[in-house]
This record gives sequence, structure tokens and C-alpha cells, in this order.
Amino acid sequence: MRTAVFLCFAPFLVHAQTLQVLDRIAVTVDQEVIAESDIIRFLRVAAFLDDKPVDLSGPSKRTAATALVDQALILMDASDSHITLLSPQEIPPMLQQVKTQYPTEEAYQAALKKYGITEQDVENHLQSGVRALRFADLRFRPEVQISDQDLHAAYDKFVAEWRTTHKEPPASFDQNRANLEQLLTDQRTTQALDQWLETQRMQRHVDYREDVFR
Repeated sequence: MRTAVFLCFAPFLVHAQTLQVLDRIAVTVDQEVIAESDIIRFLRVAAFLDDKPVDLSGPSKRTAATALVDQALILMDASDSHITLLSPQEIPPMLQQVKTQYPTEEAYQAALKKYGITEQDVENHLQSGVRALRFADLRFRPEVQISDQDLHAAYDKFVAEWRTTHKEPPASFDQNRANLEQLLTDQRTTQALDQWLETQRMQRHVDYREDVFR
């Protein structure tokens, strides 16, 4: 009788063991843990949003892991600094924009099922993106300074590129000034964030479990 009961439950035991192996630790950031399932979910949602096949190769998982490490670093600093990075009202319009890419609710749900994700997974992914942008804006954008020399250099580059594909003359410097200033500010804000993240990765204890990425 005991043998029969064991055989009855054996498939579930094997399944549980398989899940345990699949959901192994991939990265630790200080005391924070990023599981392999977190990385796979990230890749599935990213593929869903880009309408591309899911790539679960080792290099792709490594890239996703780095993105999740960066998210963890941002949340740690925001928590320490008591910075609010997200308003609950911001995500629903973004999610609705994603849904408008599908003709019906049924088609949208079918796509979620195809990629093996939930709507909550998509919301969480969008939230992480908003947090990163907000963090960069609050921490680094106020420190960015753009000189007239920077603007003129950017305009000269714009004109050179314009002339390779257009016959008519480009808009004047004054007409482009606001756009150029916005572009340079965005670029330098992103650069500042990247430099900050690189420093944080060195200062924090970030440990990748290399067997996950083979």
C-alpha cells in the first residue's frame, strides 16, 4: 500500500525537485537575492514588449541579470535616501498603451500566455523602467551643465549628418537649440547614471553564480 501511495505521488515529487533546481540563486547583491526565475521572467517580458522570440541563452541571461542588479542598486539607494520613484497612477496608462497593440483583449491574453507571463509581470517590468528614469532625473539631471560650446559642437555634428541625406539646408542653430540642449542633457544624465551604477557594483558585494549563465 505504501509503495502504491509513493508511486502515486512520485511524479509530483520529481516535479517539485525540478522546480527547485530551476529556481536557483543566480546573483546576490549584498543580502538581496536574484533568482534564475527572475531573470527568465525579465527576458520573457522584454521579448513580449518587443514582440521578439524569447532568448534564454547564457549571454542573454547574463545581460538580464546585470539589468536586475542595476534595478536592485537603484532601489537600495532610493530606500536609503527616502526617494519616491513611482506614483501608482503612472503605470495604468503605460499598460493600456501596451494593450492597444492588440486588436482584442483575447489577443492580448493569448500573447501573455504565449510568452508564459502575467499582466502583473508586465506591470512590474514597466515600473522598474520608470523607477530607473526617475532616479536618474532626480539624482543626476540637476547636476548636468551644457555650455554654448557643447551646443555648437552638437549642432555642427547634426549639420554634417544632415547634409549626407538632405539637399535642403538644415534649420538654424537657434531653431535647434532647445532640442540640442535636451538631447545633450539626456545623454549626460544617462552617462552619469551608468558611471554611478559601475561604482555601486564595485562598492556593493555582487556575486554572480556562473553556472546559471553557461
